[in-house]
Amino acid sequence: MRLETRNYKGIDILKLPFKIAPLTMIIQLFLFFLSALIETGILAYATANFVDTAIGIFETEKSVNAIYMPLSVLIIIIGITNVMGSILELINARITYTLEREVTPAIVDIHAKLAYKYIEDANSLELINRVEDEMLETFNDGIRAYGAVIQCVVSIISIGGLILIQIGWAAIVIAFFCIPLISVSFWAGKRNYAAKVETRKYERRYSYYSDEVLTNREAVEERTLFGYTDNITNRYYKDFETSRDIQLKVYLKTLVTMKASNISLVLVTIIIAFVLIGPVTNGDVSPGLFMGIIAALFGVAETLGWQLQDAAKNITEGNEYMVDLTTFVNMDRDDAAIDLPDEQPLLFKSLVFKNVCFKYPNSDEYILYDASFTLESGKHYALVGTNGAGKTTITKLLTRLYDEYEGEILINGKELRSYPISTVKALFSIVYQDFSHYQISMADNIALGDSIRQADKKQLQDIINKLGLKDTINNLPKGMDTILGRMGDDSLDLSQGQWQKIAVARSLLSQAPVKILDEPTSALDPIAENQLYQEFEQLMRGKTTIFISHRLGSTKLADEILVIDRGRVAEKGTHYQLMNNKGIYAAMYESQREWYE
Repeated sequence: MRLETRNYKGIDILKLPFKIAPLTMIIQLFLFFLSALIETGILAYATANFVDTAIGIFETEKSVNAIYMPLSVLIIIIGITNVMGSILELINARITYTLEREVTPAIVDIHAKLAYKYIEDANSLELINRVEDEMLETFNDGIRAYGAVIQCVVSIISIGGLILIQIGWAAIVIAFFCIPLISVSFWAGKRNYAAKVETRKYERRYSYYSDEVLTNREAVEERTLFGYTDNITNRYYKDFETSRDIQLKVYLKTLVTMKASNISLVLVTIIIAFVLIGPVTNGDVSPGLFMGIIAALFGVAETLGWQLQDAAKNITEGNEYMVDLTTFVNMDRDDAAIDLPDEQPLLFKSLVFKNVCFKYPNSDEYILYDASFTLESGKHYALVGTNGAGKTTITKLLTRLYDEYEGEILINGKELRSYPISTVKALFSIVYQDFSHYQISMADNIALGDSIRQADKKQLQDIINKLGLKDTINNLPKGMDTILGRMGDDSLDLSQGQWQKIAVARSLLSQAPVKILDEPTSALDPIAENQLYQEFEQLMRGKTTIFISHRLGSTKLADEILVIDRGRVAEKGTHYQLMNNKGIYAAMYESQREWYE
């Protein structure tokens, strides 16, 4: 299914599941109705019939055999009542499966096509995560909540009808007290939801402390080395206690209000019980019906209390989720974002930046301003500069993660934005500073570099040999088929340097004519960094490469160095030319000289 671009309302909690599983939803809603009817009106009548029959037997008005039918009916009804919950849970599991099968892929599809600006914006990314993470829980709780409302309405009508037949005014009194109680339940539910929203930031923090810092295997070395466990534990308890206190205060307030309302309805029930004693003694109301009505009334009081309050909270939460879903589906996106790279990459000749200016969304500061330079095929280039100078931003524009720039970016003399996304994907291969550690086999890790072709073991082995990873492979229990990371007993984690070489191996396997290394060696010491760049340069001779770094160990390998400062090219030339100029580059290199000597 596809999620339409429109405004979603709270009722879509029912409409969307109904759209993808109409028969299952009809059955579930009918069972909500039926279970409420059975638990009130039908059970009251069955109880009345059984009690009245039993009394008749004791008064010798009826045969003992007469008890079997009402007893059997009562047992069957009680059995159905007990089984009904399990049936509803089974149907709900079916709906959950259907939602996960139909709605989750639709959400993931939209996420994959979203404009990159949303991924880099913290608020947008949090909303996206909420939509993805809370979908199943919100729909499940929402369906149950609407079911609870149906059950409450049916229960009130059912028991009200019984009372109306016997004592009309009592039914009016019950309705008079039920309406405010429903309102109070919804008020309490909204207060509970508001408390949940308020505590989210604290819950995220203490969950991060417990799941990522205090118990995560990745942090065990630093926990031992720096001994920060007590400090983080204290922070965990502080946020946990703050979250608990907020929810506890709301819970106590709603508890008092709900109990007061429940007590009011119970008192009304007791009054009605006393009023019904007269008709019972006069024979206008049978003892059995009297017991059935009173038992049902006490049940309704409980239903209108906590069950309806919880339903109100979940309905409110569903409404808020639909606001998030509306924002999510209306975000800018491009269907071409999920296209695979072209099978045959473009023959690259030149890349030209002409007076390019760029600022990130929701920012007034230009990261690039009047940036101009030319890159030619078959040469090695180095983009250097301090952190924040705009080096990585250049790669984001090249790969069309952002199209909202001023000026021109020309590939082979043609504006970059005029090329299909699939062509741009096939043109560049980038190893980023924060490259991914995929918890899959080494062979699959490297094969991800070319999603179009199925790389065979010979190709993978060739790249492994070129990068000096042969010894690493030999030390793995299953060779290239070993799962990397810390996924289980059969997996094995690698050093940061080995992971970096695997990331470079992915780039080598790619058929892209332009290779970019965007500070992937920042975690290495300068000597190891320089060695890795030298290996990469040797493998890429005759091809177009771009090294991006604020450390200058790789710059001597470049045919031309571009010094980025304040969003523009401040200097360019070879290492020796720039050193002779004694400008920005020379000052940066002198400050780092001891790292490489």
